Amino acid sequence: MGILENKSFYYLSSWDDAAVYSRVLEAMGIPHAVEAPGGPLPIQEGQLAIVFPDLNVRQYNSVRELFGGNGIRYVNP
Repeated sequence: MGILENKSFYYLSSWDDAAVYSRVLEAMGIPHAVEAPGGPLPIQEGQLAIVFPDLNVRQYNSVRELFGGNGIRYVNP
């Protein structure tokens, strides 16, 4: 987890779920970052965004399975 240079897509999550997702993603070796409200994304209070760079197909499929669907496209302002 950390700062990403190539932000491609994200999922919104509660704070509690974000901690669980981050641990799973770290164990899987999938790069990601967590963003809080106040940045460029439309994140509500009590939510966090789990942000991903462009991933290879295998990693992307693992992320889709973990979150139960496609992420939201990250649009840089």
